Amino acid sequence: MFLFINIYMIQNIGPLEQKVLAILWQNKEVTARSICSCLEDQGERRAYSTVRTIINRLVKKKIVAQRMDLNERIYLYSPIYSKNELEKRIIHGLLGEMLHKFEQSTINYLAEELSENEEEIKRIKQKLAEMKKYG
Repeated sequence: MFLFINIYMIQNIGPLEQKVLAILWQNKEVTARSICSCLEDQGERRAYSTVRTIINRLVKKKIVAQRMDLNERIYLYSPIYSKNELEKRIIHGLLGEMLHKFEQSTINYLAEELSENEEEIKRIKQKLAEMKKYG
């Protein structure tokens, strides 16, 4: 079961947001300054205020968690979801929205796109069988 995520807020994750997420997935919990350093190591020098703005957007989108380290008196940031979980949630939200608004058109499009790829159809059938078995 997927928890509610505002799909409108996360379906458009910008390039710098993606880089920050990649750093968070790699390091698990870091400060904004650490993210700045990692970006600089990647040749992506950004102002501290810019990085904080990006992190705050990700917190607002409920993709990144923020907590205060009381000993150090600094904020630490960590990803709420793994990369795989976030991708699944985005796809689930987008596909669910498409099916809700354009059910028949979405189904027809997917069927047409998949009709030429037998291997893909086989994988989808296996996945559906697994879901039916355990669902």
